[in-house]
Amino acid sequence: MRRTLAIVIALILLMLGNDATAVVNPPYSSEPTSALWKLYDPELHYWYQQLTEAEKRLFSARYDCIALGQADLWDYPCGRLVLESRERIDYALLRDCPELLYYPQAGTSDLLRYGRIQAPDEAFCARHAALLPDMLAECMAALDAIRRQPEWGETDFEKEIAADRFLVHHCMYEPELIDETSTEQNLELYIARTTAYSALVEGRAICAGYASAMTLAMRCFGVPCLSTTGSYYAGNGGVSGHEWNIIQIGGEWTHEDVTFNDRDDEVYTEDYFPHTNLTSTEIFQYVRNDQLRAGMKLRNPHSMSDKNNYYIRKGQTLGADWQEEAVRRVQEAHDAGRHAIGFRMLDSAALEEAIRMVDSEDMSVFAGVAFPVTVDYIRNARVLYISWK
Repeated sequence: MRRTLAIVIALILLMLGNDATAVVNPPYSSEPTSALWKLYDPELHYWYQQLTEAEKRLFSARYDCIALGQADLWDYPCGRLVLESRERIDYALLRDCPELLYYPQAGTSDLLRYGRIQAPDEAFCARHAALLPDMLAECMAALDAIRRQPEWGETDFEKEIAADRFLVHHCMYEPELIDETSTEQNLELYIARTTAYSALVEGRAICAGYASAMTLAMRCFGVPCLSTTGSYYAGNGGVSGHEWNIIQIGGEWTHEDVTFNDRDDEVYTEDYFPHTNLTSTEIFQYVRNDQLRAGMKLRNPHSMSDKNNYYIRKGQTLGADWQEEAVRRVQEAHDAGRHAIGFRMLDSAALEEAIRMVDSEDMSVFAGVAFPVTVDYIRNARVLYISWK
């Protein structure tokens, strides 16, 4: 009997190979044990829901590693997982858990290329877990400030607009901090700008920070929301990584890009929502889908409805006979004490006509208005934006 048992154990060890230690440990829970996991409805973790059961166990161990400061949980033996699985787990940790306020340590990961995140050291884990409660409390205070925004209301749409306006007014897009000569300190600061804390509390962030803050806010408000990644063509002809949100408004998924709504270099941001609630077709006119994420078999929800587009919901649309209507609405907005108004152009020919007018600096359309106006257009969003002093 003993010999038979020994043979069985030997065969099991042979099959397990280098992962033989996995039999010593019980399977980790497929959900994190940290109370932080239930800060909002766990089912709102969009990317986590796409993981396999085996991937969820290692994800949960790593989540608890960060939230509880237990460094030994990072590589908890959850069976053999191929590199693609570990990349999926890393992606979910960074983009699906804004409540962790986590960023990889500089020099230990390749955040921008989605490489596998290496294990954070014990000192980092302990320090981060110790700071996390106070940092989250500051984030929750910022969410209370969002609830006091004049745009706040009971609908998902009103909550979204209030969060957008808070971030636009409170947060400054961080200029590029890194180049080929960057120090490790600069890289650390750059990566830190990717968290919800950087946008909500510190008021300085890059696109990932804006998106993470929006995800945290909307989920805490009970609205399904996720951060997603891609790239866009920068003004210098290069391609830069980008992150934005997809939010479910009234049961319909729609794209929200707070970073591109933030006009820090402009005087007026009133009524400036050109990148709020775009369709998938519209968003992918200026950003490119993340092929690395797609290769991990992590899929964005698709959005084809424009019914929640900001300007459509506000009734600020212009058709084929747009010129007279635009002049009338601009004058009304001015008389009401406003400084800007945006319109969704419903007619393609009218949109192109307006674009030609702006490009040629021909403001004769607004000759009947008693004050000078500045006119901008955002082609992919079909938006004409008019402001004045």
